[in-house]
Amino acid sequence: MAELFGDRYGDNRTKRFLWRDHGLVEFFWERAGRRWAGTHFSVQAHRLRLGDPETVNRVIRDRYGPFPDAVTFDEVSALLAARGVPLAEVPYPAEPDELRAFRQPDAGILVHVVAGSHYGHAGDLYRVASSTTGIP
Repeated sequence: MAELFGDRYGDNRTKRFLWRDHGLVEFFWERAGRRWAGTHFSVQAHRLRLGDPETVNRVIRDRYGPFPDAVTFDEVSALLAARGVPLAEVPYPAEPDELRAFRQPDAGILVHVVAGSHYGHAGDLYRVASSTTGIP
């Protein structure tokens, strides 16, 4: 990851888990015996509300341009619908009044959306996560 995203990152490590924070993008591993096995990644879109361009990794900014503000679920779902990519709402196991989850059936990607006010503004994209995060 450091070769791709650079050496500016933060590690959160326990004996069993490791997640590496590259600002907007995080990668997760779990210890399997003596080795680390990659489990999933996520894009922490809620961090865009901070308004700090440095939140987005330089490599990502260089490739995709600036990320000036929060992204709404309406924006994302409209882009996906235009490309014929469906999303289906799935039950959110924790705090259903604050967050909603949508699954892309083919890829298993989960799109988390702010539903209340605790995590930001209702309708904002909260995070996008790969399929092995434990939420059906």
